[in-house]
Amino acid sequence: MTNPDTLLVYLAGHIHGGWRDHVRKLCAEKGLEITFKGPCEDHGLSDDIGVKVLGVSESNVGESGYFPRVKDDLGGRVNDLRTRVWIARCDLLIAYFDEDHTNYRQWNTSSDIGEAARHNKPVIVVHGPGFRHSLKELDARADFVVNNLEQAVETLAYICEK
Repeated sequence: MTNPDTLLVYLAGHIHGGWRDHVRKLCAEKGLEITFKGPCEDHGLSDDIGVKVLGVSESNVGESGYFPRVKDDLGGRVNDLRTRVWIARCDLLIAYFDEDHTNYRQWNTSSDIGEAARHNKPVIVVHGPGFRHSLKELDARADFVVNNLEQAVETLAYICEK
């Protein structure tokens, strides 16, 4: 039986690196009762899930140059379904914009903030000062904006305080 006081937190952000593990570790060290959800962290599975579920292969599609487009479309649809389900069920969303990985386009994170807003879910946005100007409109949609993951965890600790 799940503890009714356990928060369900959706971790929105790129799937590269160990930032989610870092958040989980910091929360565990504080003894916080939090269940974390987010996008699939296995990049290969995330890309392949649509064609894997439907059993579609390049030979099913015909023109060989068209298969990557079909694969991306199907994978994107399943990933979007996962995202919408967990954001709708979460208690809070943490949106992480990683300044150390500016080569990763983080449009999905912005989309996740919009999905959270649609469901009236609280949002903590995490980014450093280098993104302050470019994310000012997203920051305006957030309930709280912090500079780093440690501050986000401190905020969670306060929320969970008895």
